[in-house]
Amino acid sequence: MVSIARKNLFHDRGRLIISVGGVAFATMLILTLTGVYYGVIEMSTGYLRETNADLWVGQEGIHDTWHTYSLLPRGLEDEILSVGGVKEVYGFVGRAVRAEISQISDEEKTVFVVGFDTSSGVGGPWKIIKGKKIPRSGQVIVDRVFSVRNGIEIGDRLTVGGKELTVVGISDGTFLLVYSYIFVTEEDAMEIFGAKGFLNYYMVEVEDPIFSKKIAKNIEDRLEKTGIKVDVLTREEFIDNHKEVINDSFNSILLPLVFIGFFIGVTVIGLTLYTATLEKIREYAILKAIGARGTFMVKIVFEQSFIIGLLGFGVGLGLSIFASGWIPNIAPEFAVVINLNTIMLTFLSLLGMSAVASLIPIRKLEKVDPATVFQA
Repeated sequence: MVSIARKNLFHDRGRLIISVGGVAFATMLILTLTGVYYGVIEMSTGYLRETNADLWVGQEGIHDTWHTYSLLPRGLEDEILSVGGVKEVYGFVGRAVRAEISQISDEEKTVFVVGFDTSSGVGGPWKIIKGKKIPRSGQVIVDRVFSVRNGIEIGDRLTVGGKELTVVGISDGTFLLVYSYIFVTEEDAMEIFGAKGFLNYYMVEVEDPIFSKKIAKNIEDRLEKTGIKVDVLTREEFIDNHKEVINDSFNSILLPLVFIGFFIGVTVIGLTLYTATLEKIREYAILKAIGARGTFMVKIVFEQSFIIGLLGFGVGLGLSIFASGWIPNIAPEFAVVINLNTIMLTFLSLLGMSAVASLIPIRKLEKVDPATVFQA
């Protein structure tokens, strides 16, 4: 059985190469698209994962930092610190605004301004690729993608909320789905937003993250007694909320493209096997005439299908790994994360492609008439 399956496939190596190439393209499409999805998730939630905050305290009704606006009075640190299990409390000031770039006249860009406590560094950038890590008053750290997109270098200037800022650093991993984080001092952020008596969130570090949910409930109850209603979300809950926003806008594009990749793979394998079956129909008729069972011939077809699929998967995986390093160079706003999840998802998709594609020639074999052998 093994030799028959391989002989049928390798009889025409040119067609085999084309078939493997088609499956490799489908594999690469699925792997790259799912890799982009995971890359968007990783980049967009990187700030929440890297910032030293186990709990986020926001105005009642908060969901995420992008679409719901939270405004809380300053001075609640002592109330929050009085709750058992709370280790440290930090303020978060940040929201999306328009920024004018000095070297690009008459054009504004949307950025997410984050003001952080420069003495502790909590809430600031965690990876600097050029320049300073801590800005002073009148200074700003911008994201790498924002820098590349707009040709911004150290020493250039931005005008945000009427305040002129000098770029002193460039961070990495701080790009959101549609705009970038930029980092300023907390005082500059308050001036830009015009809300000196308020902040957006309190970031809470707890002594033992296992008890985060219980501590969150206690903080809500404590602040409610002071007349302030808040929602307290754990880091995981806050990240999940941001993922939900991404899924709502991303899946409608991703899923159809993944389906197209699956369809391409099924079509390529199916047509290859169908053509190979037609060319060898006389040989299959001989097998049937000498008593070969239908299951025997079905196994031949399935093995051919999976050989093409596995070869295509191997080539496609190699191309995808290459693409994951190449794509960010031409499109810095995208990161392709090829992890075990994406590989397993694609491999399972490939098994599905191979199984579905096998049904096309199998139906032809079921109708093979042994008498074909004796026809001139």
